[in-house]
Amino acid sequence: MKRILQKGADLMFGIVCCIICCGIVLCGPGARAEDMENKTNLDEMVVTATKTEKYIQDIPASVSVVTGDDIAARNVNSITQALQMLPGVFMDQSAQGGLMIRGFNSTDVLVLIDGQPVNSGYNNSMNWELVPVEAIERIELLRGAASSLYGGRAVGGVINIITKQNKKPFTFNGVVSYGSNNTWKKALYADFRVMNKLSIGGGYENRSSDGYRGYYRTASGKSSGSGTYSANLPQLSDGSYVYGGRGEKDWENENFSLNLKYDFSDFKSLKYTFMRSENEYSYNDPFSYVYDENGNEVFSGSVITQNGDYITLKPSKFLGYEGLRETNVHTINYKDDDNDIVLNLGLTDTRRDGYSSPSGATSVDWDGAGTDSFYPSKTYNADFHKAWKNFSKHTIITGFNAKLESFDQERKHLDNWKDHDSVNSEYGLYEKHGGKAKSYALFAQDEYNVWGPWTVFMGLRYDYYKKYDGYSDYIEADGSYSRSVDHGEGDYNELSPKIALEFMPNDKMNYYASYGHSFNPPALYKIYRDGGGSMGSVTANPDLEPETSDTFEIGMKWKIFSKTDLGLSLYYVKTEDKIIYTTHYSPGTTTKLYKQYENYGEEERRGVEVDIKHQFTDAFGGYINYAWQYGEISQNKVEDTNLKDSETRDYDIPKHLLHAGLSFNQDRWNILLDSQYVSERQSPDSVTGEYGTEDDFFIVNAAVNIDIIKNFTLQLSAENLFDEEFYCSEATSGRTFTAGLRFIY
Repeated sequence: MKRILQKGADLMFGIVCCIICCGIVLCGPGARAEDMENKTNLDEMVVTATKTEKYIQDIPASVSVVTGDDIAARNVNSITQALQMLPGVFMDQSAQGGLMIRGFNSTDVLVLIDGQPVNSGYNNSMNWELVPVEAIERIELLRGAASSLYGGRAVGGVINIITKQNKKPFTFNGVVSYGSNNTWKKALYADFRVMNKLSIGGGYENRSSDGYRGYYRTASGKSSGSGTYSANLPQLSDGSYVYGGRGEKDWENENFSLNLKYDFSDFKSLKYTFMRSENEYSYNDPFSYVYDENGNEVFSGSVITQNGDYITLKPSKFLGYEGLRETNVHTINYKDDDNDIVLNLGLTDTRRDGYSSPSGATSVDWDGAGTDSFYPSKTYNADFHKAWKNFSKHTIITGFNAKLESFDQERKHLDNWKDHDSVNSEYGLYEKHGGKAKSYALFAQDEYNVWGPWTVFMGLRYDYYKKYDGYSDYIEADGSYSRSVDHGEGDYNELSPKIALEFMPNDKMNYYASYGHSFNPPALYKIYRDGGGSMGSVTANPDLEPETSDTFEIGMKWKIFSKTDLGLSLYYVKTEDKIIYTTHYSPGTTTKLYKQYENYGEEERRGVEVDIKHQFTDAFGGYINYAWQYGEISQNKVEDTNLKDSETRDYDIPKHLLHAGLSFNQDRWNILLDSQYVSERQSPDSVTGEYGTEDDFFIVNAAVNIDIIKNFTLQLSAENLFDEEFYCSEATSGRTFTAGLRFIY
């Protein structure tokens, strides 16, 4: 199956190249634009790519949109599910898996909610459970370098999440759904207008699941020992044994939202949005493959395997974590369309983020002592820009940005590891870490129509970035400090230029080429992480520099006839100063001195994306997109460290991504069928189909929506319809079903 799909993808790419060549001949400057009233994807209006409203067709970059209607039709539970079928997007299929865009994970992708950055101030990652999906108006995905407008983290792209705005006197909607693994979604939203100028809205959303068995435990056998129990255990290709697991990973996400909007006029408005998110997860019902003579599961003791090897079971290995996040997001958006002015102010306040784990567990029912590690963070952001449109042949945007990020980590002893508030009264807090970073930026972009079909986009942003107030405190039981460290400070400047050349021979075709420089500031925990000063421990590095990337891209967009869209992009990214966790040794020995995050690596990525959408009839449509991606990481040998001369493929990046789907929408029926193929993400000589591997997979998802009576829709869906078994490092869920009822008034 894999070889067939790969050959098919190569054939499709060749056919598309032929189509493009024909298009250049047949659709030159003299070609007529007919039937443009038929709206397709390229007619979507977006703001993320240029910070001005433009049709996707007119943008020299790769952009996709997911609307609130798309989210409702698929009845999804998360942003990752909403985005997973877009070109170049890979969603990890393990429990609450993350996203990759062009091979970049969320630490290299800037995520915004109504203009406010929501990546973690601690580690740059994105909590995808933060946003209530039913509150989303649309999601705009911009691929490629965008630091010239957005600054740090906009390396792989920008995800701009825009929340719903009430446009009617009153709206009321809700949804309730239930599915496999006791998975629930319950949401209720209401919006109304006051005196035609003020609109008020709010909502509540709860998503939860009992989860499934995904995280297993393994151990390597020893040739000598004793065995109280004997067991016939599953064995992996590396010889290790699977002896049990943590059980089901259950989770619950609770979201509250409020929005207020005041329209000064038809062209001026002020909007305030508040979101509160509480996310919890834990592992329940641990299991073992070792049994005693009475058939009871065994979680402690020595075991002899079917091959005569010995392993030791410990209760703590079967227990997981109790994770908790609490985040408040505040945004204020002022928009003046008369003067093309936009001001965004915001605060992302992650009040709690972290987990607890057991200490000294003597059974799998352990509710005794444990430790708690939490790293709350805050991000304050102010962004202003103004546009001068149709200024001679120019559209000019200028603006500034200011941002402050901070984190304060605390580690505590708990009396009950499952209760984050059960801090030990005699010796609770034992470590504190923290640090801050601030940045100031000026940016400008000029869209210059050089002549007829030729337009040049030129952008430049200057960022000043400072890291400061880093500290680590180590606390004794009596409250005194055994060690306190001031990590110092560091700063740097970054210029992020971008230039794009666009050629539009007619209103159906757009050819573009671009170059952009982007950067990713080092995560604060990598700058200020400290291990206490003991031999071989982690040492803070306030001089850590950003990873910098140069992205080259060429592409085209073609509205073939009136109901077909074709998009093609080819890109190359070179990243320098990649941050590597480095171990330093005493000169000439293997004695560890310290570990530190340092700028030692490089990576080259390249890829091709093809995206085709076609509306066969008014009721029947389809899409197919394919991405080929490749990454190669290199590093040079550094004396007295673990770094060697090496050049290896980045196996975290799936080389082939293929998404395809069909939709039918007529009368009371809406039917959706999606499928995706993802190639394996491991070295060629690795064995697939076992725990710990990154298998290739082909899955099909289906959704049916039926308007049963006015304002009520019955929703039925199936994920992994054919129940394919595969691993994304952890085990995946297999086939799941969901049924729901949606109400819109």
